[in-house]
Amino acid sequence: MLFNPTPIERLTTLTTQLMEKHASENGEIKLLREEIATLRANAKGKEDEIAALNNELLEKDIEIEAIVSKIESLLG
Repeated sequence: MLFNPTPIERLTTLTTQLMEKHASENGEIKLLREEIATLRANAKGKEDEIAALNNELLEKDIEIEAIVSKIESLLG
């Protein structure tokens, strides 16, 4: 004898499957949001590091210009 579910049983099964899929997708969305937050924090850290390195480079350029000026004044 074959099992022939009633419409309400089929609807119950489909509803349960949809709820499970929804819960699974929500879990994945949460993980992706956490990953995005981590990536944004890392990007901010890298931006800060780049800004600090650019400032350091600017300071070195100023030092080099001062040395070049001293050498030019010595050469006269």
